[in-house]
Amino acid sequence: MNAICRWSPQNKTSFRDLWSPVRFSLVAASVLTLVIGAANRAIANPELAPSATDADDIEEINTSITQDYMPAIIYLPDPNTQELVPQSVLVTADEPVAGAVTQIVESYEGQDVGITGYEVNVNEAAKEAEINFAVNNPRGGRAFQSLSSANQYCLFEAIRETLLTQPSYGIQQVIFQANSVDFDI
Repeated sequence: MNAICRWSPQNKTSFRDLWSPVRFSLVAASVLTLVIGAANRAIANPELAPSATDADDIEEINTSITQDYMPAIIYLPDPNTQELVPQSVLVTADEPVAGAVTQIVESYEGQDVGITGYEVNVNEAAKEAEINFAVNNPRGGRAFQSLSSANQYCLFEAIRETLLTQPSYGIQQVIFQANSVDFDI
């Protein structure tokens, strides 16, 4: 079974972003405004309220905004020592490998080589994870080789260490690609 996750800067949202107190209060206020507004319109315009015969045509709407999350350990570089240190995070239970990679890529603050997105494929039978970076650079994967060794370590070793040490992932090999071409780091 393959698990696929696509990321790009346009849909870059972390779990912390979703549940910040400010965002939660804004969402709650918006929902409350919608509910009160709908109730006022129904009272002011009773003909707009669905009749019993119209109720059969209305689809049930899933208003749940929660997903199942599971705890995981990711490895991120310590800014003072440049050693990888474990961090406890929450990742989506349905795609934990992709969630872990997303958190590492989002935290990367090194040199820009033109990463415009990435795709994570997990092959459970082969026990491997393939991370395919979309790179807007004519050099493709060679652009990553131009990164300083510290930046290579911060990104690629953090991903490797995270995926290879988490027993629940069952990953034994990590393959890096740029624009669907394998590269070694």
